[in-house]
Amino acid sequence: MVSGVIFVVALFATVFCTAVNGYTYQVAYPLWRSVSDGELAGMHREYLKRLWPVITVPHVVMFFASGALIWRRPEFVPLWVAVVVFALDAAVVVVSAVAAGPIHDRITKLGRMDEVGYRGLMSISAMRVVMMALACGLLFAMTLKAIVVAG
Repeated sequence: MVSGVIFVVALFATVFCTAVNGYTYQVAYPLWRSVSDGELAGMHREYLKRLWPVITVPHVVMFFASGALIWRRPEFVPLWVAVVVFALDAAVVVVSAVAAGPIHDRITKLGRMDEVGYRGLMSISAMRVVMMALACGLLFAMTLKAIVVAG
């Protein structure tokens, strides 16, 4: 029972975070380029204030749930899948903190989005989307496996 709950939490958190990362890549960062330098500073401060409940908390939940899958996983989830999903989810968290964090700090200090910052954020965001999509694919495959085995 507990392993099933952990799997469902990991699945939903990973899917949610994948959607958030996809939105950020396709919509948020490109829109920042169209905001004037004078307005971007204030908008970026508001973005960072609102980041916690929508991006940070779900990513932390995803990280811990996928990590817990390594030790408490349903029978239909092989250890290698749990390890790979956790590695991908952990890489997303680390890349966000180590690579994207300093770029956001730079935007805050500059009060504008320069080309270097934009390209950096887009590259990091693309990496996150790919890693998250791979983790989702594995978790969806395990869900289908469970459905087929149960049916």
